[in-house]
Amino acid sequence: MKPTRSSFLAALAFGLVAAGAARAQESVVLKLSHEAPETQIKGRTALYFAEKVKEYSNGTLRVEVFPSASLIPTKDEVRAVIRGQVDIIAPQTSYYTPFNAAWDVFYQPLLFNSAKEGMDTLAGDLGRELLGTLDKVGLKGMGIWHDGPGYVYLKDKPPTKPEDLKGRKIRLFPSAPLEEGVRAAGGIPVSVPAPDVYLGLQQGMIEGVISAVTFAAPSRWYEVVKGATRMTMFVGGYGVAINKNRWDKLSPEHKDALQRAMKDAEKWNYDQSVDNIAASEKLLVDNGVTLADLSAEELAEWRTLMTPIYERQPAEVRELIKRVQSKK
Repeated sequence: MKPTRSSFLAALAFGLVAAGAARAQESVVLKLSHEAPETQIKGRTALYFAEKVKEYSNGTLRVEVFPSASLIPTKDEVRAVIRGQVDIIAPQTSYYTPFNAAWDVFYQPLLFNSAKEGMDTLAGDLGRELLGTLDKVGLKGMGIWHDGPGYVYLKDKPPTKPEDLKGRKIRLFPSAPLEEGVRAAGGIPVSVPAPDVYLGLQQGMIEGVISAVTFAAPSRWYEVVKGATRMTMFVGGYGVAINKNRWDKLSPEHKDALQRAMKDAEKWNYDQSVDNIAASEKLLVDNGVTLADLSAEELAEWRTLMTPIYERQPAEVRELIKRVQSKK
């Protein structure tokens, strides 16, 4: 029996429907790039987020995580996601300051009295407002992940006085106010990508670091530094963002899955970060790092050098500094 035109069209229609259904079942994959090891709090949060996305989308949406700058170099992450070379990033929020200087409020040396004070500010209205400004550069802010307070580390001893930094090369991530803080103490700020810090310390290219304790410990910096001082030079945090065009093309169901997963990841990250700070400090000490606390007199000496930096910030940052100070 020869196929009729109607049977051919019916078969074609069936095939198109079947193909469409098959495509609907295929997973949509989003690539998330970050610079941290999988053992660090950001690395673990990224994996938790990916698991929740898969759960809430019934496997039709997947987040593929690329840790340790294995996909995109740290310094190129923001521009890469704007260009669509990667879908999601979770950089230190200081990497957004070229697009909005207001993010620098979280990197004013010694502005926050404690890690919790800074974390609650970052997770609160102020952090959300700044996250919402990312749409101006083609991104959609998704959430805030925490890290820990920024301490000062030296290869030989904990720095308790500003002169301990004099003439020394101190590694920072990009941050104008922190650079000013290092210079105010007589140090030399140096930019080194996070994955290269260990080698830089080991080979003597840098002599100290200002970084989150929760990054230092899992990165095994205790093998190359001898001292650290527990003072809140900054509040570490990450602004998770997705390429806006990529977001707009997702189905409503997939957008909902991402938002639900992010809400869970933010809570998990906050709870884990509080415990992780203490655990990271213990790991450093257990491996031979001397962790010092400043006396009231020593802290006052540091603040005398650091607080004038606030007044040299752009007007928008000064206003946010006052907003933070008014809540203390």
